[in-house]
Amino acid sequence: MSELTTRAKHVRHPKLATSARYLFALFLVLTGLMTMMFGVQGYPLPDELSPFRDFMKAMDDTGYIIFWVGLIKFIAGSLLFVRRTVPLALLIALPYTVNILLYCIFIANQYLLLGVPDFLCNAFLIYAWFDWYKGCFED
Repeated sequence: MSELTTRAKHVRHPKLATSARYLFALFLVLTGLMTMMFGVQGYPLPDELSPFRDFMKAMDDTGYIIFWVGLIKFIAGSLLFVRRTVPLALLIALPYTVNILLYCIFIANQYLLLGVPDFLCNAFLIYAWFDWYKGCFED
């Protein structure tokens, strides 16, 4: 039996990680549904011209990207409610959280209070569940 299979996996800071997981899951599910609705009905754009408005108009004009981002958020959030699928859900959510952080920094500064905690929560949960990813970094 290899050393990798005999090591027990544990969640770091389990109480905090569980609370953060459920809050992050709820956030992803609800904002995923909202984003899918924007994908179907159109994104509400502000009247004043800004890089944020231009970017969101371009995204809205494509007609598909916003819906799919919402669906991925919804799927990742749903998977976070099931302990067995948490490591997969965190990896699914990672590209979204990195993108939303960069989007908030460079385009929509008004949403930094949502984007930064969103990214940090995902990063913390990946750290908390890191035992499930260790095999990716070992020989």
